Amino acid sequence: MPAHSTNSLPPLSGARVMWAKVDSGFWVAHRGGEYYGCVDSVKGGFVARDAHGVPVGRYDTLEAAKASLRSTGDPVNLARRGRTERATIALATAAGSAALAFALTAGALAPYL
Repeated sequence: MPAHSTNSLPPLSGARVMWAKVDSGFWVAHRGGEYYGCVDSVKGGFVARDAHGVPVGRYDTLEAAKASLRSTGDPVNLARRGRTERATIALATAAGSAALAFALTAGALAPYL
């Protein structure tokens, strides 16, 4: 089984990423004893998925797909992180606005209770 290692992620800096080809056109990675992601061969390229099964991106080469799991600086990863951060901010704003509206309503109705 081919193995590939990296030391680019800080939390498990000593852990190696180990790749195993488990089926024709399907590679699985684990790092530090935990599932790390997979790469699936599709028509015209390779699709990388993170440890949660979320597609990271589509790549022309197997090595590029594998590298995308290791690199937080990959353009696809950066774009996904940006979308996640914007969604988190929007959700937090909506929750805060709802809490404020309930507090104001409770304060306005308190004299009538």
